Amino acid sequence: MRIKLPNESKIGTIPKFEFSFPNGFILIIDTRENDNLFKRPPKGLTVVRDTLDAGDYSVRGFERSIVVERKSLPDFLGSIGHDRERFKKELDKLRDYERKWVFLEAAHEECLSYNQYSQMHPNAVRQTIASIEIRYGVPFYFQASRHSMERYLLDLFTKFYRVKRGE
Repeated sequence: MRIKLPNESKIGTIPKFEFSFPNGFILIIDTRENDNLFKRPPKGLTVVRDTLDAGDYSVRGFERSIVVERKSLPDFLGSIGHDRERFKKELDKLRDYERKWVFLEAAHEECLSYNQYSQMHPNAVRQTIASIEIRYGVPFYFQASRHSMERYLLDLFTKFYRVKRGE
C-alpha cells in the first residue's frame, strides 16, 4: 500500500512553497477580511493589515491598481443571492482597477452543483459568474486548496509588482 505524502496531489508531488520576494514588496490584507489567507506566511513575506477601498488583498503602493476579492462558497452564494445589491456595489468599485480577481475558495464543480448553502439553481450561479466576468471585467479563480490559492495570489502580485517597477 502506497502512503500519500502531505505535499502530493492526485497528479504528483507539489513543489515546496518557496518564493523570493522583491525588495519593498508588502502584501496588504484588508482589516475586514476575517478568515484570511496567509495565517502562516512564507519566509520573507511582509504582511500588514490595513483598510482597503475594495477587495481583500492588495500590494502596498498599488492599492488602487491590483486587488483580489476572496470568497468562501457560502459567502459567494449569499453575495449573489440575498446580498446581491451590496455585492454589485463592491464590484462597481473594482471597475477602475488595472488587475482584479474574485478568488472563490471552492472547486469549479462545487460552485456549479446543487449544494447545502443555497437554493439557487446551478444554471443561475453559472450565469451570474459569466455576467460578473463580462459586465465588470472581473475574472474568477476557483481553488479549493488554500495553499494553492495563496501561491497563485503571490504569483500574480509579485509579477505585477516586478513589472510595474521595471524589474
